[in-house]
Amino acid sequence: MTDSPPECDGETNGTTTGSDGDDRPEFTLDVRRLATRLPNYAVSILDGDGRVATWNESVRALTGYEEAEVVGRHYRIFFPSEERTTGRPAQILERARTEGRVEDEGWRRRSDGSRFRAREVIVPVRENEIADSGAFDPDATSRSADESAGDVVAYASFLQDRTDEYERERTLREEKAFAESIFEAQPDVVYAFDAEGNFLEWNDRVLEVTGYTASELAEMGPIEFVVPEHRERIADGIQRILEEAAYVSVEADLLTKDGRRIPYEFNTSRITDDTGTVLGFTGVGRDVSEREARERELREEKALTESIFEAQPDMLYAYDTEQNLIHWNDRFEQATGYDPDELEGMHPIEFIAPSDRDHIANAIERILEDGDRVTAEGGILTNDGEIIPYEFNSARITDDTGSILGFTGVGRDITGRKARERELERLERLNATIRTIDEAMVTAETRDEIESAIVETFADAAAYRFAAIGRVDRAVTSDRQLWEPQVWDGIDASAVETVLPSFVEPGDESLESALKTESVRCYHGLRESDVDDWRRDARERDYGAVAVVPITASGRTYGLLVVGAAESAAFTDREREVLQEFGGTIGHAINAMAVRRLLYQDTVVELEFESTDRRDIYVDCSARLDCRFSIDHVLPLTDEQFVHYVTVAGADPDRVRSVVADYDVVEELRAVDTDGDESHWEVVVAGATITGLLADYGARVRSRVADRGVSTTVVQTSPDIEIRDLVDAVTAAYPETEFVSKRTVERPVETGGDFRRRVAEELTEKQRTALEVAFYGGYFEWPTRSSDAGEIADRLGIARQTFHQHLRVAQAKLLTAYFEGGNGPLRGE
Repeated sequence: MTDSPPECDGETNGTTTGSDGDDRPEFTLDVRRLATRLPNYAVSILDGDGRVATWNESVRALTGYEEAEVVGRHYRIFFPSEERTTGRPAQILERARTEGRVEDEGWRRRSDGSRFRAREVIVPVRENEIADSGAFDPDATSRSADESAGDVVAYASFLQDRTDEYERERTLREEKAFAESIFEAQPDVVYAFDAEGNFLEWNDRVLEVTGYTASELAEMGPIEFVVPEHRERIADGIQRILEEAAYVSVEADLLTKDGRRIPYEFNTSRITDDTGTVLGFTGVGRDVSEREARERELREEKALTESIFEAQPDMLYAYDTEQNLIHWNDRFEQATGYDPDELEGMHPIEFIAPSDRDHIANAIERILEDGDRVTAEGGILTNDGEIIPYEFNSARITDDTGSILGFTGVGRDITGRKARERELERLERLNATIRTIDEAMVTAETRDEIESAIVETFADAAAYRFAAIGRVDRAVTSDRQLWEPQVWDGIDASAVETVLPSFVEPGDESLESALKTESVRCYHGLRESDVDDWRRDARERDYGAVAVVPITASGRTYGLLVVGAAESAAFTDREREVLQEFGGTIGHAINAMAVRRLLYQDTVVELEFESTDRRDIYVDCSARLDCRFSIDHVLPLTDEQFVHYVTVAGADPDRVRSVVADYDVVEELRAVDTDGDESHWEVVVAGATITGLLADYGARVRSRVADRGVSTTVVQTSPDIEIRDLVDAVTAAYPETEFVSKRTVERPVETGGDFRRRVAEELTEKQRTALEVAFYGGYFEWPTRSSDAGEIADRLGIARQTFHQHLRVAQAKLLTAYFEGGNGPLRGE
């Protein structure tokens, strides 16, 4: 401890004078003689005001002050600043003056500011005692203030340095207090026995835990506190303490007064004196019930953790800060292919594919340095060189103090996820390719243009290598269809003729062809195929998979599309579904094109069939009713549902209704009207009929009559279609049908002006006027008409019924001209 330099007190000489300037009698004390008599004290003489007058050498040695620095200064110079502030030096002198002698112990200050612990005795000196140095005995227990000896003219100060003694005493006090506080505050039981096993000392906790009274404890031996089956181990421990061991730890169940058993751990050491003689033993007993419970829980948790750790389907790992592998599960060994002795201490980068090592190393650095929880993907490099895609989720390992111990994590095989991601990418590319093809098919004029657009688009797409389309020849045999390549791109003609047919009609009987199943057939992993030709061609042309796609519509196969993809895993189930649907789209586009060309071509082919096949409902009906059926018009509702407008001659309408309604293919039947011996019907037919069969080939019925069991059907079709296929399909479905004739018909070209003139020629003036006024007058507006029939009739100056008659006849002539073209006179005369 140090204090700032003491303040100056004024006088600096060795002569004392009064504070008011009056002279006082000078005095002289033989300090050296006092010092000789009192060798254990540093002696100084203070004047009546407390200023240092003289001192012995011991004062200088103790305080470090030189005489010139002190003489004439108030003796407060020897006190620390806080003591001077409180006026303690003056209080000590005042007590000495009034009490005759004062003893004080406290801190004093040296010249360098450091402190020492001092015992100081202050004795006042009165006028009549100056010459009697024996009156100043600092070791006297008391000294009365004898005012008869005169006024106090000086003080004798006797100082002793007690710093070392004070520190020893303080240390002993602290140690004692510390030991006592520990002994009593100890939550465990504390005990001490002598060498004969007599209880010497215990803390209150012993009473609380055992339930015994102090008097009972004093009579008990150490082994009486434990259950009988554990007493031998306690006795052995005591014997070792007394004879050989300095410290023993034993676990045993403590037995309380009421018979309870409590698991305890007893830590005991011997008591010896300064000579090393063993006096007994002391120790601490700790209740380990919770610890045992925790240890049991920890064992159970450890077992559970290890079972979870090993049952984990993902690989688990832990690395230290030096990135040495320190822990892993069985899955880690299985995934990497390394033995346990090889894995110990391996660096994490050793398990990573070279292309992924940089970003995995960066991820580890972020974990260890920044404490990030990191998810990173990379390929696991197995012991045999295989690369498996993995996702790693890792975090830093720290202890309770926050110190970094390493990192741990989970590695999950994402092969399946990567495959799904690649599948989605391929699916998106496939859909994009098909969208491009759809746009091309909309603008195509011919089937050849459609097929060319398909193969070119596939060949140009990055995901595919080539494409080819071939048509199907059904006429070779009844159970075999040959694939005839028509157009291809990205592959040469020799491969189209030699390799691709083996995918269409595989030689392996276990592989069903796409022609037979009418479903997409896919081949994968062709670069490693067991079929030599496939493997050689796949490697040469760098493709990994092939899909064979049937081009179908309404149950008819138009051909096959063969596509080669770059990836070996291409054409999975979802891609196959898209291709299956796409094959149907192509088939419908080809069929629709045939129908469109039939409608707008100037030249069509007419085919005539004659049939007695009773599987046709109209042949069968006409035979059963002995009448004549004429199919006036056919309207398609769906691919398999048609509306037939039929005229029946020579049969009673009620009889017609009862017979026609018996057929399963007839869904609805409605009588339109009756005219003499003829009745007109609306028939909704669904399922397999000759009408649906013809529609599948883009053909339509020009006229059809079934008379008393014999039908004559005239069919119109485009010159582009395969006539042989159509004829074979009809005769196969209805065997008792004969193909009668084929002829090419030139249809007159009618311009828009021709159509208007023909309609105008057929309409009377009144019919044309009624139609024109109704159109421009808003009669056909919907949902709210601008004019009603009565207003228009008034405007024309005719009756309302007359207006309706003119309008209906005009509409009938107009619609007949539109739907039936120039084939015969217009109805509605």
